[in-house]
Amino acid sequence: MISANCDIREFISELENKDFFEMIYMLDHEATEAERQLYNPKCEMSERQICGPEYISNLKNLIFYLRYGARPRGLRKDYISLIDSVCGENNIRDLH
Repeated sequence: MISANCDIREFISELENKDFFEMIYMLDHEATEAERQLYNPKCEMSERQICGPEYISNLKNLIFYLRYGARPRGLRKDYISLIDSVCGENNIRDLH
């Protein structure tokens, strides 16, 4: 996983200098890995990453926001402003 602390701000900062498709891929991959660690019954509790469903939901909401340009419910405004600033730096905001 990219964010060792399950920090959405830390993850968004890693999206700098990525194109649109790389950003979607990285968000999807992070959400998938976090879900696997959260729901894997074969893994001992001490070995599990404690990301929680809120982190996973935020990642999925960011994917929705990037793909469709609509703000999903539950996605905080500071996350949107962070992703907008990264998109502005990456010159990909004109997709919607």
